[in-house]
Amino acid sequence: MAVRDGRIASIAVELSASGADRVIDARGMAVVPGFIDIHSHSDEAMFVSSALESAVHQGVTTVVCGNCGGASAPVLGLAASELDRDLRRYDVERTWTSFGEYARAVERSGASINVCSFVGHGTLRMCVMGAEAREARAGELAAMKALLASSLKEGAIGMSTGLIYPPSAYGTTDEIVALASVVREHGGLYASHIRNEGDRLLDAVGEGIEIGRRAGVRVQLSHHKASGKRNWGRVKDSTALVERARADGSDVTADQYPYTASSTGLAVTIPNWAHEGGPLAMVERLRDPTVRVRIRDEYVETGRDWDAIVIARAQRHPEWSGTSVAALAGAAEQDPLEWTCDALVAHDGAIDIVHHSMCEDDVRYVMAKDWIAIGSDSRANAPSGPLSFGKPHPRSYGTFPRVLGRYARDERVVSLEDAVRKMTSLPASRLRLRDRGVLREGAAADVVVFDPQGVADRATYDDPHRYPEGLPFVIVNGAVVIDAGEATAARPGRFLRLGVDAG
Repeated sequence: MAVRDGRIASIAVELSASGADRVIDARGMAVVPGFIDIHSHSDEAMFVSSALESAVHQGVTTVVCGNCGGASAPVLGLAASELDRDLRRYDVERTWTSFGEYARAVERSGASINVCSFVGHGTLRMCVMGAEAREARAGELAAMKALLASSLKEGAIGMSTGLIYPPSAYGTTDEIVALASVVREHGGLYASHIRNEGDRLLDAVGEGIEIGRRAGVRVQLSHHKASGKRNWGRVKDSTALVERARADGSDVTADQYPYTASSTGLAVTIPNWAHEGGPLAMVERLRDPTVRVRIRDEYVETGRDWDAIVIARAQRHPEWSGTSVAALAGAAEQDPLEWTCDALVAHDGAIDIVHHSMCEDDVRYVMAKDWIAIGSDSRANAPSGPLSFGKPHPRSYGTFPRVLGRYARDERVVSLEDAVRKMTSLPASRLRLRDRGVLREGAAADVVVFDPQGVADRATYDDPHRYPEGLPFVIVNGAVVIDAGEATAARPGRFLRLGVDAG
């Protein structure tokens, strides 16, 4: 295969190497399209480290941001102030308001890999109506639709919802259908962290399918799973729902990460009503002992299984990383919920967790479905610097090699070829990314070279900041960004836009 000017110039049985600036001998290796992380949270990571280390080392050449209802653009009002508060933790200053301005800021960052992004439904709500726990009024819905339409024109690939996370959780099905109809008009994709992944999993999947049907929009169900031991095995029913919808003509697929633990914020243990007004308003409520009494017995999706909830990152208490809430509360001689409320107050609501809540049989069952793509559901991290803090979920470093090595090669849950398809042409087709996810003459030269016998993830829950093995070369837009296993200084990444690169 010959690469010229960022494109695949030729694929042939024999090619002359004369005149080539560089020759990579890939004998004994697999040469495949670059991996597309269809569910990433690297929205601001490139402003902290343009290398996007943990992503590129596992063969990712494109990250899809703006998932779970939260995006970095457009930002107005509360959305802007909350993003600024997050960015200050990394000494990053926001230079954008609109989606188009964000896209240009990403390109100026000099990212090592390509980036594209959804618009977040929760972000739209914060822009227009703050974090109020109510239905949108007609004028507010019109304002959200206008903001979404302008962002799609500026290159957003669709809209995502995070229906367990306020303020996206406050949106009704009708509101989401109205916004998803705008996405359909522009040829975009609707992605959803559905309203419940536990006891009400089937209802939530049904809502996602209903939104797609009513809006006429293509649907991507995010990180499909059944959470909580009493729900293990229900993925057989939830995937059957999707397959019936597909048979009836609905364009709906899903994605998955290959682990039995999720990762989110500790604030998910607090009921949605307490989040009204935003994280700082929630923190003020948690100072009130009567509020704590009220929330104690209220349903939350995590079930407050304190032994299974492990602190990943707590800025003011780095020593908590890797320890369960149950253990930390026990050491402090506190009730776990009281400890959690105190911890959230001390950290302005921002503590990351790893939640061990799924089973291995479900992971395998979901992965074997041919309409399941692979996504990390993680932000790019790094073994050193500001992105090395704490013990994040190992999926940040290991998602793609874990599927190739453990699940394809070793356990044969899927074939190696199908594993690659789930990381390349399948997500590319969902996103309608032109010239990505394939190896063909004229396509963008996003390429991964890996050792089928040696590829393996090395990141663990106890030691997550470890690069995988067996992926010696990664090429993005014709430039080598991983060379013999080491990151280079090349920064060829582009921001991929609906209507230009996708659509």
